[in-house]
Amino acid sequence: MNHTQTEDTACELAALYALGALDREEARSFEEHLGGGCAACAVDVAEFVKTGAALAWGTPPRTPPEGVREKLLARVSAQAQDAPPEARAASSEARPASTAAGALDLLVVRAGEGEWAETSDPGVSVKLLFVDREHDTYTTLVRMSPGARVPAHRHRGAEQCLVLEGDLRTVTNVLHAGDFNCAPAGSIHDELTTEQGALLLIVAPESYEVIKPRSIPL
Repeated sequence: MNHTQTEDTACELAALYALGALDREEARSFEEHLGGGCAACAVDVAEFVKTGAALAWGTPPRTPPEGVREKLLARVSAQAQDAPPEARAASSEARPASTAAGALDLLVVRAGEGEWAETSDPGVSVKLLFVDREHDTYTTLVRMSPGARVPAHRHRGAEQCLVLEGDLRTVTNVLHAGDFNCAPAGSIHDELTTEQGALLLIVAPESYEVIKPRSIPL
């Protein structure tokens, strides 16, 4: 354990972090704690993320009452109009690509919209979809050509990855289309590779810390 607080408090923070219930400063403080090498909290976060996903899928779908969507959108629109100009300007920074006309600022990015940008890793390009400045996270599409590699790295914050196409490989795992992976803050990904090429949906902080590859015990 590497805790500066009681184990109960650390466990509670891990649960709140996994649910996205910590405010910005609390989340950053907890991520620094994870980055300090607390394996116990990293395991707790991963377990809480898994449990939260299971609870979400375990709830039977229900149809909301008629008119709820229209009322909700009307309320959001009214709040946006009442906000001071500086607040509206700040919120507009998080709107990328495009919004559909008449959609009350709901974000829609069409498949052919946005620009792909090459990264420093050969064969790897990204397309930015959304920036959440409140939580310092970026939603991106990542495209890897067959044989492309991403070096070993440490995550500055939690990273969620959904494989949309192709395959994604680490030393210990192979992910295919439809597979999901969540890496807690402070965790380390060994080199990522792909044989067929891959298209990934990533929600994560803007950057990660490149590290030297670890030796993996056989």
